Amino acid sequence: MLKLPLKYYDESGRILPPKWLYVILALFSLDWIAFIFSLASRSQTEALLKLFYPQSESLGLALLSSVPIVLGLALISQRERLWNKGYTSWSGALLPLILVGVIASLSVQFYHVVSVHWGFEIITAIKVVVSIISLYCISRSRHLRWMIQDWKKPHCE
Repeated sequence: MLKLPLKYYDESGRILPPKWLYVILALFSLDWIAFIFSLASRSQTEALLKLFYPQSESLGLALLSSVPIVLGLALISQRERLWNKGYTSWSGALLPLILVGVIASLSVQFYHVVSVHWGFEIITAIKVVVSIISLYCISRSRHLRWMIQDWKKPHCE
């Protein structure tokens, strides 16, 4: 008996990550995307970074806090390659890695709130709410737990 509907499995019978996980990972990787796009425009790099990150330390903190998220995204995207080489133990670190990234991003938001003396900013408020909802969804998802269990097993083709 399948734990999930058939649409949540790939051709080889492994559970696929939920679509909402990709959305969450993309949202928490926006700092890296903004950084890369600002570097693509060499003449306006500093102006673009000042626009998105007015405080000088906020870019570094945002990039550092989202490193676990980017690593988790890289592991998910390279899962077939890792499975083909016989590596399955990495999947056990996937969920804690993502949770650490979300908690780190949430703590950066709280640092920012404290640095502006608890002044209300709509973007920061949205980021805090999204972080808390993401933390809840990731930690409570049966789909993710079943996926990790499935990915830990060696797969015979």
